[in-house]
Amino acid sequence: MAVERDMWRRCRRIVDSLPIPAPFDPARFVDALARRRGRPVELVPMPGGMKQCGALVATDRADYLFYAASTTRLHQEHILLHEVGHLLCGHTDDRTLTALPAMLLPNLSDDLVRRVLGRSDYSVAQEQEAELIASMIAQRARRGPAAGTGPVDPEVADGLARLGSIFDTG
Repeated sequence: MAVERDMWRRCRRIVDSLPIPAPFDPARFVDALARRRGRPVELVPMPGGMKQCGALVATDRADYLFYAASTTRLHQEHILLHEVGHLLCGHTDDRTLTALPAMLLPNLSDDLVRRVLGRSDYSVAQEQEAELIASMIAQRARRGPAAGTGPVDPEVADGLARLGSIFDTG
């Protein structure tokens, strides 16, 4: 229990420190993250038929967030946020070095990649941590800015005004 609680607290601290754009846009969010880190982060769509939904590949030059292009926008967003979770938690071990060949040369078997490159997967705890980060960012993004801190969408304001007029007894 203490391990899960510590993980939750660590993830909450990380997410609370992030500027979340409103309205939320994954590309804007990743651009802001790259500026904050002082290191390029590039989004790379993967063609359909890939075995993986997403991957983080850290190189000397930049970090690359690969995501499935042949899925829904919402699923793409979650994949990106999951990979951002790995990035924010520092999960850039040797797995990132083995993901690139698998994506660029999908005809290589996983077994061959493991034998040649000595692949090691993220631990279950690292996957849980990345997933928790993704969920927390998505929750903050959906919640939007705190009340009174930003402009209200005109369509929403108009709808609320019409709804309020139903209850107006004056």
